[in-house]
Amino acid sequence: MQSSKVVKSPTRFVSRETFSLLLVATALLTGCGDSVPGEPKLPQSAAPGWTRKSLAKTAIPAGIEGKAKPECWKAEYASKGSAEVTACGFAAEGSAFEAMQKGRAEADTVKFQEGKFYVVVQWHDVSRDEITSLVRAVQGDLKVK
Repeated sequence: MQSSKVVKSPTRFVSRETFSLLLVATALLTGCGDSVPGEPKLPQSAAPGWTRKSLAKTAIPAGIEGKAKPECWKAEYASKGSAEVTACGFAAEGSAFEAMQKGRAEADTVKFQEGKFYVVVQWHDVSRDEITSLVRAVQGDLKVK
């Protein structure tokens, strides 16, 4: 009969001090996760004649689905016509990008992603040049610098 040898693999133990430091580091890193960016920096005015009339927190618009829950803000602008800018800030750029990808096309509406923000601009009685000017101003102010 052959005798079978049991080979034990070496096991490495971590000291209590090292373990405690690892726990503290893990807790700190978990607490420092990404957060939503807060109130968006939207322009007070933009050429030709756009003026921001209001900016307030708003509910998450229909169509934004998924695990990531943004914080949304709505700004109302006036010129010869009017426009509503809804900016939803996500904790990660990827979530904002995903929201943009899932957004459906609508009349008199443009949707885009800028950093951690997913933005929807809807307008009424405005020329293409006027709304393009406002959208560019919004994009410029939201750019990460």
